[in-house]
Amino acid sequence: MYKLISINESAVTRTVDLESINTGMVNTCFDDSALVSIDNNFDFMEIDKEYKCKVKLFGHIVERKSQTGVECTILEKNIKVGNTLLVEVSVDNDIYYIYQEKVASYLSEEKFTFEFTRKDLIQVDDIVHDDLLG
Repeated sequence: MYKLISINESAVTRTVDLESINTGMVNTCFDDSALVSIDNNFDFMEIDKEYKCKVKLFGHIVERKSQTGVECTILEKNIKVGNTLLVEVSVDNDIYYIYQEKVASYLSEEKFTFEFTRKDLIQVDDIVHDDLLG
C-alpha cells in the first residue's frame, strides 16, 4: 500500500510521490496513463489517500552497484500485470516490477543489480496501465 503525497503535473504527463506504508520510502513515479487512455488512467488518485500500487523499474542490468543501481532480490519470476510478463523483486523491503525480458538471463539467480532511470506507475488498485494490456 502507498499513500499519495503529491502530484506534479507537466504538459502531458505527471509524476506522483508515493509513500510506502510498509517502509516509509517515498517513490517519485512517472505517470503517463492519461496520455495513453482517456478512461483507463490514474487521474482518480487523490492526495493523502492510500492505494494498492505496482511500480515498475525502468532501466537495465549492471555488473556492480552504482548510485542509481540497486540490488534486486527475485520474489516471483512470472507475474502477469495486464497481458505483460514481469518479474517481482524486492529492493530494501519495497516491491517493484521489471519486464521479464530485461532480466531473462538472470532468472536462475537469486539477486541481480539493476540500474534504473525512473520508476513507472503501472497499476493502481484494479486499474492497469494501458501499455501493459496490449
